Amino acid sequence: MREALKNAVHNAILLECKLPHQESGLDKSCLSSQNDICFSNSNPQEISKIIYNGIVEFAINEYEIDYNALEREQRKAILSRIRYNPEASEDTKLKYGFYGEVLLDLILRVFLNTSVLAARGYFYSPIENSEAKGFDAFHLMEREGNIDLWFGEAKFYVQYKSAITPVMEKLSTSLSDGYVNRNLLAIIDERTHISTHNAQLENLLNSWEENPDINLSEEIKNRGIRLIYPIFIAYQKNITDQYHQSIKKCIDHIASEYMRLNIVIPASFDYRLFFIFLPLSEVKQIKENVIKWIDSREPLI
Repeated sequence: MREALKNAVHNAILLECKLPHQESGLDKSCLSSQNDICFSNSNPQEISKIIYNGIVEFAINEYEIDYNALEREQRKAILSRIRYNPEASEDTKLKYGFYGEVLLDLILRVFLNTSVLAARGYFYSPIENSEAKGFDAFHLMEREGNIDLWFGEAKFYVQYKSAITPVMEKLSTSLSDGYVNRNLLAIIDERTHISTHNAQLENLLNSWEENPDINLSEEIKNRGIRLIYPIFIAYQKNITDQYHQSIKKCIDHIASEYMRLNIVIPASFDYRLFFIFLPLSEVKQIKENVIKWIDSREPLI
């Protein structure tokens, strides 16, 4: 990641606390198997800035980017590596998924020190003209001679319930053996674009090449590979809510949806789930800024 973008992320996003948080009395979510993380922002324009500037490195592996022609690389990414139609209506553009996905990618890399397994843009097809299927981030982190696969989810809505409920409704699918298998197969299909090389991962992928009938979910379990599932929730904070009060509403809604949906997670593999919360002001304005800069080809930092 270019240094100017990393600095912009630190300027835009502040780590507020991790849950459980003793001072506020906030517990982590009922689903979380490790600390939830809460961030804040005081200037919506800065969020727009990092989304816009983060597109190219979200969509394309860094080693494949010509940094001497960054504006051109950005344009290529926008037209062929994310879902964005310059001719679409403003309402359609506001509904695209890349805003939250880029933020998740930046947060994982800058604050949690993950490495990108494969840039998300390689899983998008311009022909389909729909959001890329599967997890919203494919990252990894080395862990004491083994690896954690960081397969993330991102939601960015005005209403926090609109961000949380869809995640909860598909959670039993997202953490199922079949879904993880299909995502690993998608990575195998894009093996030439894997940007972080690791012996454990290479062995896993090679084992499938040699025997495509193996169950990849069972393989990651047998090899001691963990799946880390960060769920990023960005939303517009109610103007009358204090910061921690706003986070508590999210935690409470997760609990109520867990009960309503009677969620059962069928994963046979070892996983860790946690939430990342980013309450914001002016969600629509943030996205409108990004749209304006894309369409006017604002110079990158």
